[in-house]
This record gives sequence, structure tokens and C-alpha cells, in this order.
Amino acid sequence: MNRRRERNGQILVIFAGGLIVILAITALVIDLGFTFMIRRQEQNAADPGAIAAARHIRASGSPDVAGMRQAACFYARQNGFFPGAADDSGCVPANDPDGTTLTVNYPPSTDAGIYSGTPGFVEVTLSRPHRSFIAQVIGFPSFRVASSAVAAFSDGDSNSSSLVALDPSSSCTTAKVHGTADILIHPVTAGIDGGYVHVNSTCSAGTPDTLCSDSPKGGLVIDGGATLTSPHTYVSGTCKSNGTGLNSTLTEGAVQIGDPLGELPPPDPADYPAGQCGPTGWVTEPTGPKSAGCEFKDDVVVKLEPGVYYGGWDVKKNGATLELAPGVYIIAGGGIKLTNEGSITSVQGGLGAPAPVLIFNTDNPATGTGQANIDFNASATLKLRAIETGPYRGILLWNDGNGSNPTALIDLKGQTNLDISGTIYSPKGMVNIEGGGGIAGVDSIASIQVIAWQFAIGGNYNIDMPYDPSKLYSFDQKGLVR
Repeated sequence: MNRRRERNGQILVIFAGGLIVILAITALVIDLGFTFMIRRQEQNAADPGAIAAARHIRASGSPDVAGMRQAACFYARQNGFFPGAADDSGCVPANDPDGTTLTVNYPPSTDAGIYSGTPGFVEVTLSRPHRSFIAQVIGFPSFRVASSAVAAFSDGDSNSSSLVALDPSSSCTTAKVHGTADILIHPVTAGIDGGYVHVNSTCSAGTPDTLCSDSPKGGLVIDGGATLTSPHTYVSGTCKSNGTGLNSTLTEGAVQIGDPLGELPPPDPADYPAGQCGPTGWVTEPTGPKSAGCEFKDDVVVKLEPGVYYGGWDVKKNGATLELAPGVYIIAGGGIKLTNEGSITSVQGGLGAPAPVLIFNTDNPATGTGQANIDFNASATLKLRAIETGPYRGILLWNDGNGSNPTALIDLKGQTNLDISGTIYSPKGMVNIEGGGGIAGVDSIASIQVIAWQFAIGGNYNIDMPYDPSKLYSFDQKGLVR
């Protein structure tokens, strides 16, 4: 008899425990169902609200943030939110029975992924608390449900920064201007919105200021006698210089931006022919002895055609001149290197003109030979232009951020003449650029955009960096993007 009572007691305990589990599952099903319904209602308002708000990005030549909010409010009211609002300026929690919040961010917040902090995009978010029905029994009386949308109104110049250091950590000196050079960034045409410097590093010396002072540390560091001039400089941490090195409006504590090219698919080596090591050289192959790449040993002009160069390029003797035909060059393993006292006299196109190319640095897909540094340290002239046609128009150099060695260095220097333009993209690596001595006192010209994990720019010669969006890569985006 006692044993039967013990069994009955165990059944009651099991039943009570099972009932709690059933109630929890019921709470999850019911409350999640309401959550999905609320999110759908919010999204129905956020999507058209963001598209309408984006029309105000260029409405008057500069962003009309008040107009963006009114446009988003209109669609929120059309979808049943803020019934107490008298007009499109009344989308505040007090005018909604559920306390809904409407947020319009220009540029988008850090929650917007690759679009965060990027001009040309606007983010609209609707958020309201949901009072749970059954979940409050197990300790969840309410929770907030939010939906957001990001829209663009870009005429192809949304990549408005000339220098970007993506590293979001607290590491210091992720962006550096050094030597005695004057780095001058300026729009080629008055009124163009761009030519900015943006540094994501949160390395901070303390309270933000507006001067870029001689502080102990900073995410952006301007060393020695170097100067940096730009329309605006944004640093998520602080800036360090001698107090006179920055000629720019400065925002410290700025929002971190996402990788503007983070969703761009890279070139596929399978879509391009194998590269040949000059007119009489061998055609490189993915495996075997010809996968070692190209060796340039003689002081001659080497004419190269676009293609996949398995094993890369190795310049082993002084004085090689690389003449590149227009097109896409994929360096599949091995990189571009100077060994045995080798040097490149110049890199250019035919007849001494700049070479319009894209150089993509990645792994050998067949052998797994890793990407290596891109060393374009020319002892005389470095003349390169980004390709002008195709899906990658505007990109000059691209270091694969998903390769086996994404931190490979891109090193660019023209001792006499540095003449380059286009986007240089190394999302996980360092980009180093040093200006040349110029001809008859003419400064080096670099109409470039650097998007890199970290960058260093300077040297002992001035670099003129005109911001010209027509020469850079950009997404032409209008409408909903996220």
C-alpha cells in the first residue's frame, strides 16, 4: 500500500513538471506568434518609410533629416501606428497606445551592418513593447519587438570616404600619416560630398576634442612633420598629432562604419584564362612546375596580358619594367615580390601611359598556395589606373579578405613618380602608400580611395589626393537595400 502511494506521488510530481513544460511551450507558441505578427506590421511600415525617407537624402543638395522623419512617420501612420498624431510630426510614443517608438538614423546606426555610418543611406526603425500573455507566468511580463529597414538614394558616389581604416578594435595607430609629407584630400569639383577620412578604432586618450591634440595615443596618428588635409575626419576613438598636423573638421567618438564593399563577390579564377609570363614566357598552371609563377630576371620591358597568374610574380633583378595591358590580373598565390635585390623600374601601360587594371590578390585554388604581399615598390615610376568597364570598374587593387592570408600587405611606392587612381581594397590587411619625388617639383597624384583594415600613408614627398567618385568603385543604389 505504501509503495502504491509513493508511485502516485511520483506521478503527481512528473505531471506537475510536465504541465510547466507544456505551459512554457504554449507561451512560446502564442507569444512568438504575436511577435511575428507585430514584426510584420512594423516591417510593412518601415520598408516604405525608409524608401520615402531616402528621397530626402539629396532633396536640397544636403540631407534633409527632418523631411526623412516626416516621410517615415507618414507611412507609420498609414499602417496603424501613432493614431493620436495630428500630423506627420507627431510620431512619438505618447501618440501611440502601445508606446511605439519611431527612429530615423542618417547615416544608419551600428545595427545596420555594412551600411552603418555610411552617407547615402537612411535607416528607419519601429519598436514597441509587447505585453506577453502566458510567458509572464514564467517571468517574462513583456519584451520589445523592433523592425528596421535601410534605403539608399545614391547616384553612384556613396563611397564618400577617401581613407577608411575598418579595424573596430581598441588597437592604436590603425591609421597613420607619417614622414614629412603633406597629404591633401580635396573634391575635384566644388560641392561634391566626399573626400573624408574615417577611422573605426576606439583607441582613446580620454575626452574627445576638436583639435587632434598631442595626446598619448589615438586610433589616427599624424607623426613627425606630416600634415593631413581633408573636408572632414571621423575617428571612433581619438586622434593624435603634434597639434598642427590635421587641417580638417574633426569628429572624435564617431560612429563606426561597416565595410562598404563587404557584399561584393570577388572575381572567380575559373572565369579568366591562365596568365603568361611575357610574350615568350610560359603559361602558368594551377599545379606542376609552372605553378611557381613568373620570374623576371633581366633588365627588360616585360609585357603582360590579363589572366590568372598561378604562383604570382617574382622580380629577381634590378631594372625590370612591367607593362600591363588593360584588364583583370588575378595573382593566385605567391603575391608580387622583389627578391635577390630585385627592383621594378616602372609599372605602367603602353607608351608610358598608366595601366588601367584590376589586380586581385588571392590563393591558388588548386594547391592552396596562400596569397602573399603585393610589393609594387618601383624605383622610378608607378602609374596605375583602375579598370573602367565591367562589374569591378573603379577597383585598382583588391586583397582577398577571405583568403588564407587576408592580412597580406599592399605596399605602393614610386620613388620618382607615383601616379595612381582607383579604389584599393584590403578588408583585413594593411595598405602602405608613399609618395614619389615628383618631376620638376610636381607632387605625386593619387586619386584613390583606400578601404583597408589599417593604412599608413606619407613618406617624405607630398601626395595630392583629389576625390573624384567617377574614378572609384561605387554601388549605384536606389530604394530598399536591407
